[in-house]
Amino acid sequence: WDDLWLNEGFANWMQTFVSDKLHPEWNLWEAYVGMEQQNALSLDALRSSHPIQVPIKKAQEVEEVFDAISYCKGGSVVRMIYAVLGEENFQKGLQIYFKRHAYSNTETTDLWKAWSEASGKDIESMMTSWTSQMGFPVVKVASDPFEGGSKEIEVTQSWFLADGSKQAGDEDKKWVVPLLMGSGKKATKTEFVETPTAKVNCGDVLNGSSFLKLNCGQHVPIRVQYPSSMLKRFSSDLNALAAEDRIGLLSDTFALTKAGAIDPIELATLLKGFTAESNDKVWAELGAVFGGVGKIIQLGIGDDSLSEAFVSFAGKLFGAAFAQVGWDTKASDDDNTKKLRSNLISCVAKYCYKDKEVVAEAKKRFQAFIADPNDPAALSADIRTAVLSIVMKAEGSQAVFDQLIAAHNEAKDGTVRISIYGALGEAPTLALKQKALQWCLTDEVRSQDLIYLPREVATSGKEGGQAVFDWVKTEFDAIYARLGTTSMILFQHMVRISGAGFVTADKADEVAAFWKGRNKLAAMVEKTLGQTVEGIKSTSAFVDRFKKSPAASASAWA
Repeated sequence: WDDLWLNEGFANWMQTFVSDKLHPEWNLWEAYVGMEQQNALSLDALRSSHPIQVPIKKAQEVEEVFDAISYCKGGSVVRMIYAVLGEENFQKGLQIYFKRHAYSNTETTDLWKAWSEASGKDIESMMTSWTSQMGFPVVKVASDPFEGGSKEIEVTQSWFLADGSKQAGDEDKKWVVPLLMGSGKKATKTEFVETPTAKVNCGDVLNGSSFLKLNCGQHVPIRVQYPSSMLKRFSSDLNALAAEDRIGLLSDTFALTKAGAIDPIELATLLKGFTAESNDKVWAELGAVFGGVGKIIQLGIGDDSLSEAFVSFAGKLFGAAFAQVGWDTKASDDDNTKKLRSNLISCVAKYCYKDKEVVAEAKKRFQAFIADPNDPAALSADIRTAVLSIVMKAEGSQAVFDQLIAAHNEAKDGTVRISIYGALGEAPTLALKQKALQWCLTDEVRSQDLIYLPREVATSGKEGGQAVFDWVKTEFDAIYARLGTTSMILFQHMVRISGAGFVTADKADEVAAFWKGRNKLAAMVEKTLGQTVEGIKSTSAFVDRFKKSPAASASAWA
């Protein structure tokens, strides 16, 4: 089990690699960077994370390492080594590995040795720094090469932590970082950074260009921090970057802002540069970043004028883009356009649910769905969750609630029921939120679906977060009977959900105290609880920093 990650991580990478080879038009690596890689970086930025290779001392520990580290970070480091080796050496190393160890057991180092043999490079030293220690580095560019006129830049690497905290010994961690550089849509030069501070020769990468992108193509699971001047240069011409790099720039800037390395006003400036965006995966990342900032503003700061300005800004950005694709699927739509529509309307549901035209159109489609929840033509799956949510948030009535419950019980398709959970979770009153939570413990909701509704309620606002935590405490025995006795992997989601709506250190302590009091169960969810509590405290620190930034003014979002 110590090398579980190699099985799961390689499969995580391979499923995307093969699908991309068969269908390059789907642009699956863009989705991989936005989802798999970001899931890995989010979890691995916590002190409560764990190395990819983690010693398993007893069977009960196994289920806790079936997580984003084993799967997503594992897949991300396989993607990194593929970029370093190239396809020919990557395949040659695999051939050596499979032939040498046919019908026998292996360890992670056996694969490193095969790739070293195939490429002539010291792969084992590089990869050990990624698999044997938890975390990953932030690579910081010390100065703007375009302002200094030099082809050489100075970079530093240090352990990146989501809360920006520093403790004695943190500086001892270092990685062998392949630094892929480019000034267009592909990396054209690779240098390796092995020390805390290094001089990197950019070579001809800067010739005739107005920007320099490090980690070009987002092949390496790291964060990159640029000087303000370089960040502004990106903002002025974002479409010069490949979609993977626009996603990476967004996620890096948000993560660095949350960690206190960048002022939130710089993130606000970057977001304003995406008015011409057309890529569905980039819009998905924009949705995630806006969601993260919105959580800080709406739950942590509580300034009505700031909240209104932020929602207005987000609504204009997402609303204008959605107007270009419209509500209905067209014959000319490819898969990416369909996904773009789905991503955009999800954000329209969040930021434009008070718009009269949006609500009127959603109501019309809602009624068609309610008339026959089993008719796929009644409401397209691409927009179904958003339409139901818009009506629930706009109406907020017992009648709409009852209609959704009835539709749920009539629906035969599990994905339709999941859409309904999403809408019920957006119920605007505390009474309806509490009613929805009690309902999901009835036999009308399958045990494997139990996590969906409370997850939505927890992130629906300040009342929702507290309502879910109170519900978990009050109904703990019933929840555990339905989930904990059958699947600890699913039950661990409840640990995360119980604190998903909180942004203060006090609430983090409450969540920790509750779960630590669950006797023998506490040991089985120890890693998940640690990650949940650390995540809340990291967000709390972000709230405090955000309050001191110019971004905490309504005018910043005008």
